[in-house]
Parts: sequence; C-alpha cells; structure tokens
Amino acid sequence: MSRIAAILLAVVAGWAGSVQAADMAPAPAPVPIPVPDVEIRLTPFFWASGLSGTVGARRNLPTVDIDVSFTDILRNLDFAAMVAGEYRNGRWGLLADLTYVAVSLDRGRDVVPRVPGFTSASLTSKTFTATATGFYRFYDSAAFTADLVAGGRVWSVSTDLDLNVAGVLALSAGSTHSWVDPVAGVRVHAVLGNGFGLSAYGDIGAGSSRLTWELRGTVDYAFNANWAVSVGYRHLAVDYRRGGFVYDTSFSGPIAGVSYRF
Repeated sequence: MSRIAAILLAVVAGWAGSVQAADMAPAPAPVPIPVPDVEIRLTPFFWASGLSGTVGARRNLPTVDIDVSFTDILRNLDFAAMVAGEYRNGRWGLLADLTYVAVSLDRGRDVVPRVPGFTSASLTSKTFTATATGFYRFYDSAAFTADLVAGGRVWSVSTDLDLNVAGVLALSAGSTHSWVDPVAGVRVHAVLGNGFGLSAYGDIGAGSSRLTWELRGTVDYAFNANWAVSVGYRHLAVDYRRGGFVYDTSFSGPIAGVSYRF
C-alpha cells in the first residue's frame, strides 16, 4: 500500500509542476491582422477609334449611315479627351472610364443618307461616355486575378445633321440626348513575368438603350511599382432610339495608355 501511495504522490507532484510551468510560460505573441492593400491608379489613354453605324436626328428626316476610319476622324477631329481611374482596397474597388470626342464629318463616303433623293449629308457629333463600376475580386493569386464588375454607363450625345435634297434643298436638324445604362461584366489579368501581363475587360448592359457592350484587351508592361504602359484593342457599341433620334453606333480601334500607381 505504501508503494502505491508513493507512486500516486509522484504523479500528483509531476502534474502540479507542469501546471505551474505552464502558468509561468509567456503568452504567445498576437497574430497581426493583415492590412488590406490599397491602390489608386490613374491612366490617361489614347484610343485610335473608328466610328460606324446609323445616326438620325429627327423623325421627319432620314437616318444616315456612318463608316469612318480613325484617320478620317483624326483629320476632322475637333477635340478629344480620355482618362481612366481605379481605386482598390483589398478585394473591393471602383473603376471609372471617361471619353469625350467631338468630330465634324462632311465627306460623301463617310456619311451616306439612307433615303433616295438625298444626295449628300454632313454630321457634327459630340459624344461623351462615362463608365463607372464597382468591382469584387473573386479570385486573387500571384499569377492571375479576376473581378466581377457592375455599375452604369452614361452617354451624352449631340448631333447636328445637314442633308441635301437633289443638290438644291438643304435640311438641317440638331438634337442632344443623355441616358444611363446599367452594365455588368468581368475583368481579368494574367501575369506573364518580367513585368509583362495580359488584361481583358468585358461588359454588357441595357436600360435606356436597347443594348450596350464593350470588349477590351491589352498587353501590359510595368517598368516599376508605379509606372506601367498598355497597348491593345477596344470595341464599344450602343443602340439607342428615342422618338426620331437614332444612335446605333460602334467605336473600335487600337488603344494605348500610361498608368501611374499612387
């Protein structure tokens, strides 16, 4: 019996010592909470876009077909401004893209009336588009990121259309319309290494217009943590009709931009 008691006393003493040692051990250091990465990026860009589609200014005048290359637009360009921006905090962020183009077209092969008897037409068009979306980064790795985007696209279009009937009678009409279309889409970016990457963006929407959609793809190169350039191709289309006003057009062409990350 005394031997069993001695064993029990030894076990109890060892347990008590381990408890005391555990009480004296330093508390583990708290695990730091990761701070979301914040990024602000500003990108002035140049879009060598052509213009094609159908435009109408008033119900009692015919629509005209437009098929203008970028070189023709550049030759008749009145003013243009283009800039994009991005704010990201962790997986959430905001995107903005603004484009303004004012152009005057009067060559017969660029603007063609769709009704016989109208021998020529000229068009002065001022187009402002602003796409603002929020995004959520649903996939994020060192080699690939993917974002869901949703927001709206604002259009403001002013057209002055001059039509000539049989080379004798001139008819003119002007109209300005503004509208907003909800849009949703996806943006992805793949890292190729050595500063190179591939980016793609696409959205689609409708609301005030029958349909609007955009596709954009670029090859990117980052010089350092702050400066980067991108070159690629962009296509933006819209089909809007209200009363006699028709703006069923698409802009497409090469795009190039320089980004600065704050």
